[in-house]
Amino acid sequence: MQPSIIRTILLVILCLTLSGFDDLTRRSVEILPRWKKGDSFALTITRTREKSVDGQSTVSGKTRTHFTIEVLRADDNGYLVGWTAGDTTFEASLPSDTFLRQVVDVMKGKQIVLQVDDHGTITGVRNWKELQRETLKAMDVLMMAKTPNSHNGSTKQTLLSNLRAQWETMFATKEHVEQLCTRDARIYFMALGRRYALNEPHEYDDLLPSPIGGDPFPARARIILKTLDQQSGQAMLSWNRTTDPKQVAHILESKIKDLAARRGKKSPEEGFVKTLSMEDKADIVADVRTGWVDRLTLTQSVNLGTRSQIDTTTIVRSVQ
Repeated sequence: MQPSIIRTILLVILCLTLSGFDDLTRRSVEILPRWKKGDSFALTITRTREKSVDGQSTVSGKTRTHFTIEVLRADDNGYLVGWTAGDTTFEASLPSDTFLRQVVDVMKGKQIVLQVDDHGTITGVRNWKELQRETLKAMDVLMMAKTPNSHNGSTKQTLLSNLRAQWETMFATKEHVEQLCTRDARIYFMALGRRYALNEPHEYDDLLPSPIGGDPFPARARIILKTLDQQSGQAMLSWNRTTDPKQVAHILESKIKDLAARRGKKSPEEGFVKTLSMEDKADIVADVRTGWVDRLTLTQSVNLGTRSQIDTTTIVRSVQ
C-alpha cells in the first residue's frame, strides 16, 4: 500500500476519533469544584412559605438573607470555605428592635468554616466549637436585654426562654451543629461531584426530612442534565426527590400511635395520613468551568388532605 494512501486512512481515522470525542464533550460533563484560594462572591438566599386550606392561601411569608462566600484554602486535600450570614430583610416592614429581627441576627456575621472535599461534598465544620459557644452566648445576651415599659415584655422573655432551650438542643453536639450550619450549603452544593450525560437521569436513594421531626423518610432522588452550553460554560439541571406514599403513611401512623401512647391519649383514626404526599424539586444552573452554582431554586411541598405547605428557597450568586 502506498504511503500516501496510508497517511490518508490514518488522517480519516484521527478525524473520526476527534469528532466522536468532541461530540462526547458536548453531551456530558463532570461538575466538580475547581476553586482557587481567595475566590469570593455574594449569595442571596430568598425563602418563601405558603400554606393553604382547600386551595385558599392562609399564611405566607418571605425573607431574604445575604451571605458572603470565600475560599480560605485550596489544596490536594480539598477546600476550606467561609460561609458568612449578613443582613436579613423581611417582606413586611419590621421595626429594628422587633423580637423576630433580634433572633434572626444571632447568626449574623458568624463565619462557618466548611470542610469540603475535591468532589464538593461537605465533610464537616472546622469551627463548630466556636460556633456552639458564640451562638449560645448571643442568645444569653438577648435574654438579658432589658425591655422596660414594654407591655409584651413577659411574653418576649417566655419566647426567648423557650427559644434558648431549643437552641441549646440544636447546638448540643458536633453532629447537631454541623447539621444546622450546613443546611443551606448542602443545598447549594447538591449538584457537584457527578458526571452527567445529556438527558440521561442519574437516580439514587436518599432521605427526606420528616415534617413532624424524628428520623427522615427513605426517598428516591433523580437528577438530569437538561442543557449544556459550551460557550457560556453553563449547565442546567433538574432534580427531584419523592417518597413512597404507602411507606410514609405506615411510618407516620406508627410514630403518631407511639406519641399518643406516651401521652396517654387516644390514637387518631387509622388512615388519616394516607393522603400525605411530599416532594422536593430543584432547578440548578451551574458554571461547569468552576463548579460554582449561579442559581438554584428548591421547592419543597407537603400535602395532607386539603392542607398544603410549600417552601421555596432561591439562591443567587453574584460576583463581588
